[in-house]
This record gives sequence, C-alpha cells and structure tokens, in this order.
Amino acid sequence: MNYLTIILIAIIVLLLAKFVFHVNAKRLIELIINIVIGLVVLWLINKFGGSLGISIPINFITALVVGILGVPGVIILILLSLIGII
Repeated sequence: MNYLTIILIAIIVLLLAKFVFHVNAKRLIELIINIVIGLVVLWLINKFGGSLGISIPINFITALVVGILGVPGVIILILLSLIGII
C-alpha cells in the first residue's frame, strides 16, 4: 500500500466518522493534518533511518497508529522497531 492510498483511506474514514458521529469540522481538520504529518515523518524515517537500522513497515496498523497519535505514534513505532517487536 503506498502513502497516497493510506492518506486517501484515512480521509474517507474521517469523513464517514464526521457524518456518523457528528464530529466537529475543526477536529476533523486537526486529525487530517495529524495523519499527513505523521505519515511524512514515517516516510522520512524509512527513507533515512536505514543507516541506523530503523525500518518501519507501512501497513494498516502502523498507519492507524500514526494517524491517531501523529508524531508520538512514530516515536512509539521507532522504539518498537529498535526493541525488535515490529
């Protein structure tokens, strides 16, 4: 799954959540920004972290963690990668 697909799926899910749960538009925009920033940081880590032995797979679970938690989620994934869990 590439980054654009993940971003599009996340935006669709957030829009559905807005209609189903009546989420505030301001909060929805914050979540979308959080997802985009988190995925960019995750991409940068994967691009330049290879020399440090850090490689985080891009899948639904990691995208969900990054989408919900943003940059702290990326930090958690990095720590899990260094420990050897992912």
